[in-house]
Amino acid sequence: MLKACRIAGALVLALWGLPAVRADVVQTLQGRIEGATQFKADGLAAGTQSVRWDDVVYLVRDSVGRTLPAPQTVRLANGEVWGAELLGVAAKRIRLRFSLFGKQEIDLGLVSALEFVPGLSADPSLKPNTLYREEGEPIPGSLLWIDEKKIAMDSPLGVLTMPRHGASRLVLSKGLPTAARPNEDEVGLIDGSVLRGTLRPGAGQVVLDHAVLGKVPIPAGAVRFVWRHPASVVYLAELVRQSVDAVPLIAQTVPPETVTYGAGPSREAAGSARGIRIWPKCTVRYATGKAGGQKVLLRTTVGPVDGARGDVRVRIAAGDRALFEKEFAPEDKGESLSLEVPDGGLLVFEVDFGKRMRFPCGAALGEPHLVIAR
Repeated sequence: MLKACRIAGALVLALWGLPAVRADVVQTLQGRIEGATQFKADGLAAGTQSVRWDDVVYLVRDSVGRTLPAPQTVRLANGEVWGAELLGVAAKRIRLRFSLFGKQEIDLGLVSALEFVPGLSADPSLKPNTLYREEGEPIPGSLLWIDEKKIAMDSPLGVLTMPRHGASRLVLSKGLPTAARPNEDEVGLIDGSVLRGTLRPGAGQVVLDHAVLGKVPIPAGAVRFVWRHPASVVYLAELVRQSVDAVPLIAQTVPPETVTYGAGPSREAAGSARGIRIWPKCTVRYATGKAGGQKVLLRTTVGPVDGARGDVRVRIAAGDRALFEKEFAPEDKGESLSLEVPDGGLLVFEVDFGKRMRFPCGAALGEPHLVIAR
């Protein structure tokens, strides 16, 4: 298994070095730019334009065909995701090997879950201090150690030693994932990692100043997306909703959900790394806060969810005043919006069925965010 992991790591490094024709998306404080991007010493080249790093809100790179998940995944309590090879755990320390950062050792207390197979999604319903297996019942208990082949747990039945093969994930704690702080950056890599810190661009790379890993250079080919958090920007995916009114569909209400898109093609994503899906018969409200009389813009893409079969009607309003209304057919592409929002009001998203009432049906907002315009 370890030999296979090292081969996979070598393939990741090879993929990072391959050139590619890209249709990237850069959202700046001034607007949206589409085209191939390159990291430069003082910012970005996006299409035919030069972009200052301080003007970048987010960057999503077209990494179709350049994705290779890491053999294991480590989820940190703060919400970071690390793709790496899990070498072992002993004395409350976890040893990892990153394809990009080499060997690292960190305190196990920073970790909320260990995933032994790639492609698993975060699941808040899972119980802490529990080992989940691909077959068989979950095993509760405290982790004692992990080596290349085995996992030892202190369970209600005593100390159990089990093979790593067949284990799917070990949940250590619920964790309390937090949004990035103002002026903190997030970078997503093509191996599934999502890291936080301070990013600085360089020629053909970005350099991440990370609280645990230190200063680490990241080749441009490894970058899937970048989210920046300037003081003038608020991402709706990180904002607490003021209220949600949802009518039950079939048996239960379906609340809006925030999704992080993978590296594969998605018409719904429309050049976004993250989005919010809202289902029919649902109204979502956000308090925009005060901007001191400055102009506030809502920027997003809006369209039907992937796999839609029914028409969906979307209305975006500021209080009672409509800012955008449109009915989308399942085959329609997402539409890029930049809407002025009154200062200090309520931002309202209403989603309902259109003329053809079929399931699945819903609206997707691609990376919706508020920005104080200059």
